[in-house]
Amino acid sequence: PKEPVLMCRSNNYPKGFYCSWHLPSPTYIPNTFNITVMHGPRELVCEKDAFPKNRCHIRYHQLFSTVKYKVTLTVTNALGHTHTALIFREFTIIKPDPPENVVAKPVANNPRRLEVRWQNPSSWPDPESFPLKFFLRYRPLILDQWQHVELSDGTSHTITDAYAGKEYIIQVAAKDNDIGTWSDWSVAAHATPWMEEPKHLTTEAQAAETTTSGTSSFLPPPTTKNCDLEAVVGSGATALTWAAGLGLAAAGILFI
Repeated sequence: PKEPVLMCRSNNYPKGFYCSWHLPSPTYIPNTFNITVMHGPRELVCEKDAFPKNRCHIRYHQLFSTVKYKVTLTVTNALGHTHTALIFREFTIIKPDPPENVVAKPVANNPRRLEVRWQNPSSWPDPESFPLKFFLRYRPLILDQWQHVELSDGTSHTITDAYAGKEYIIQVAAKDNDIGTWSDWSVAAHATPWMEEPKHLTTEAQAAETTTSGTSSFLPPPTTKNCDLEAVVGSGATALTWAAGLGLAAAGILFI
């Protein structure tokens, strides 16, 4: 078989480390793997996982030791056997898991700020005694260039130079304060800075009133004029005088 690929890493320092392995290409025949771990002259137990089967865990024999570890992996099948080995010091394989539950939120009334919070990786057993530092990167989706901030402590940070109204992608990595290497990047969080609600402007246009004059279909009622009182009285007096004259004439005829 081809030489196997072997990797060792400590993501739960100071408890121990794990090693995992695989073949670079499938053999389509059964393979047997045998792993040995030495710390100086002492052989350490490598407890294999039920799943995945190509991984085992080793407890640290002595913390802060300068003695190197040697891990040897041998693979055997019907065609023969081959092996590979790793030699390392304790601190060189320390690599935390990424931070968890990364959340980014806008800051009210601040169009250029985003508040980012996260949690220590749950696999890191003692953040009080072995604190982590963090590396935060962020960028608007419209750009490809990241901005970076390294934080020595704490699990939150406020971005103060965001572009207003632009959606951002944010990720965080972790590392032991003194030793080891940076974790992989966390799951990305997305957020958009606060924006003022748009005001709904209404224009009150006053329309000029238009009056339409129509032709009346009826005539207005006639006006009643007051009679001339003197004319009425005068005509009445004339009638009385004429009647009186007729009466006198009739009386004269009777006397004749």
